[in-house]
Amino acid sequence: FTLPLSQADILDDQMNFDVLGHAFHSAAITGLDTCIRKPFLATCSTDKSVRIWNAHDLTSETVKFFPEEAYSVSLHPSGLHVLVGFADKLRAMHLLDNDIRTYAEFP
Repeated sequence: FTLPLSQADILDDQMNFDVLGHAFHSAAITGLDTCIRKPFLATCSTDKSVRIWNAHDLTSETVKFFPEEAYSVSLHPSGLHVLVGFADKLRAMHLLDNDIRTYAEFP
């Protein structure tokens, strides 16, 4: 559906628009791993994000952006932790409901 800006004045409060896509990586994927006990996939990308995906319903569960690019990712078999490789360090992180939090760094 497209709408020229010259016709934007015809929009009213009754018009509803649905999102047609999901949140995907916007650059090359550099790492991918799967979890053996939970239906999780983890990906990292040069768009500086790490994403946790639900493999059953193919949706994004959690997204975390970092100041630098992530080059590798590995999920713990329990699905509760993830190890992310950056250019200068590895970061061990907890997977929370809506966040990914660092608890250890390895130079």
